[in-house]
Amino acid sequence: MRIARCSVVLTIALVIGLLVSAELAHAGDSAWKAAHDTDPHLALTAEQLAMTAAKRAAETTAAAPLFARLPAPTSECGNGCGGNGDYPPSASIAANQTPQATSYYCGPAAVHEALDAVGVSLSQSAAATALHTTTAGTAWSGGGTSPSGYPVPDVLNRYQTRNYYVPQPVGSPPTSSAINAYKNDLEMDIAALRVALVGDAWEVPSGYHLVGHPGNVQIFHWFEIRGYQNSGASTMYEDSVHGATSIGWAGSVPAYSTLPSNQIVSIVAGRGYVW
Repeated sequence: MRIARCSVVLTIALVIGLLVSAELAHAGDSAWKAAHDTDPHLALTAEQLAMTAAKRAAETTAAAPLFARLPAPTSECGNGCGGNGDYPPSASIAANQTPQATSYYCGPAAVHEALDAVGVSLSQSAAATALHTTTAGTAWSGGGTSPSGYPVPDVLNRYQTRNYYVPQPVGSPPTSSAINAYKNDLEMDIAALRVALVGDAWEVPSGYHLVGHPGNVQIFHWFEIRGYQNSGASTMYEDSVHGATSIGWAGSVPAYSTLPSNQIVSIVAGRGYVW
């Protein structure tokens, strides 16, 4: 299937995951993901490539806040937030975790949270319609949305003008360059633009998992990234599984967590993040 599921919660899925795929899992995350990847990995559009280049260039100049069309709060950034590596060592945006309404609504929940952080109200059900979410979840790419076929950035760009969101694919295993790029993207979006990032987790048996997620099972899960610590080395995120009554293991998942950024990049490898 091309569409990523938010969570794998049925006992039978867990059993199949353990029995059928244990050998591949022990061969490493990369081998697992290569053998199980069903996403079409659409090419980025010319506009997405151009905007990615422009945003990356702004990360090292004083132009970064211009993408936000408004200044970053001086109380948090001081004289920073202007690029040139002068971002504050830690920064975050609104903590607004919302439980996902169904087991496959992690995409709509993450989009709802990201838009809410910039003052835009969009219900999970409306987001699901815009994202073309099905009972199988929300696609990384190939989801049939316009203009790019990448549902999450297409919808985020449709409903707000603070930031031009672009998808950033991450290969598996992620390179040191990919990890450094993520840290820079994280700092700019949070400290300068004051917007959330959205990660598309692909958790595999024996690999890194988000806090509270069962370890020996494959899970696809969209989640909102809301801050960083240690100059981008640590990522603050919120998880819509917390409080989701349709997910049996939701009780073990905190609303807010912090993980090393290199682990976050490993978790989204094979899919990516939207920034």
